[in-house]
Amino acid sequence: MRKYFILLLLSFCVTATFAQYTVSTLAGDTAGYLDGSNSSALFNAPAGIAVDTSGTLVYVADAYNNRIRLITGGVTATLAGDTIGFRDGVGTVALFNNPLGICTDKAGNIYVADTYNNAIRKITPGGTVTTIGGKGLDSAGYRNGADSIALFNQPVGVAIDTANNIFVAEYGNNVIRKISAAGMVSTFAGNDTVGYRNGKDSTAEFTGLAGIAVDDSGYVYVTEFFNNSVRKIRNRYVYNIGGFDTVGMDTTIVTTFPGYNDTIVSADTSYFNSPTGLLVDRSGNVFVCDEYNNVIREISNGKVSTFAGNTTPGLVNGSPDSSEFYQPIGIAEDKNGNFYIGDNGNNAIRTISLPPLGIKSIIAEKIKMLVYPVPCNDKTFIANAPSGTAELTDLTGRVIWSEAHFKAPYSLSTGDIPAGVYFIRVSNATGSAVNKIVVQH
Repeated sequence: MRKYFILLLLSFCVTATFAQYTVSTLAGDTAGYLDGSNSSALFNAPAGIAVDTSGTLVYVADAYNNRIRLITGGVTATLAGDTIGFRDGVGTVALFNNPLGICTDKAGNIYVADTYNNAIRKITPGGTVTTIGGKGLDSAGYRNGADSIALFNQPVGVAIDTANNIFVAEYGNNVIRKISAAGMVSTFAGNDTVGYRNGKDSTAEFTGLAGIAVDDSGYVYVTEFFNNSVRKIRNRYVYNIGGFDTVGMDTTIVTTFPGYNDTIVSADTSYFNSPTGLLVDRSGNVFVCDEYNNVIREISNGKVSTFAGNTTPGLVNGSPDSSEFYQPIGIAEDKNGNFYIGDNGNNAIRTISLPPLGIKSIIAEKIKMLVYPVPCNDKTFIANAPSGTAELTDLTGRVIWSEAHFKAPYSLSTGDIPAGVYFIRVSNATGSAVNKIVVQH
């Protein structure tokens, strides 16, 4: 779901790691619709992404094309969907309306959060589409019960557990719903109230639910792009595992602020900026598409780090710390530990892949940067940055200022720079560090 609002950045650290991975483009790069070889295929705002158990079939919720696409063997094809609408059927006979979330089960069935149809759809491996919850475009509501009578309001994320229960992150109702294997719909967490509150599942409050995932133990994880947080639901209790947690200040207003900050002590002091898609790997590590920070984050052992991307919006492949994404919102992992990203703003499917067996991994030195205040007015102070070549660019990539022999600490004058969002990048032989700067006058 596109989100047309402005958020101010709060904080400040880029960590360059995971150089043993390589970021590349699997398919797409320009908005459009075209099947065929991956090098020529086109997508329009790809969102959710899923991989089957064999690791050879990649499914994409192609939101603005209202289709579910399939990538396999170097070729992109349309599995289901055609023009905008709401209709069950086989292949292109079926119609969707801005599908966002997608997941698969062990039998090869695909489940789709058909967001603007307010419905949950099922696609068999053969391409037959049926509706298993919700009534279509004009039936937004909030009603539990048998799937034939249940109502949803803008479902955006779906996940399935080992018992074939389907969990739905519901943007419109601010709740997490559960569709049992027997077809009964119930509320799993939340109470249809806008807010930010941890605690018992029935009293917890959410705002702007987006991604959802389930681990092997049945614990549920969700992201909220308005609350800028990652939450976990365990044994009927909701708590924060990423994003600044205002302990003791739970309230019915949004209290988890946007920003960008990795942590080395506690995940609840980190900052996210509209997190969306997420997954949990076999080791319990959580990977999050931090959409407006244009990066992929990892939550592991209670700490948050940057897995890929450097906050600069763009389409750049290579090492994780030098790669660039543009509003990534979908993420999946195959059985070999390779990641697939629905890079929404780039209209592309990206991969973050491990090297072939036998190739030695190289871990890059960590590079950090601290910039404050954010936002700034007449000047900003750059501290704890590497020495090297520094550039300040605008959102189009135009260089506003540069310094070939940059050394921190450094006071950068911003009084003559128009108000807006800029990026400071410092590069040397070790790597590069990037930070966003917001100028206000």
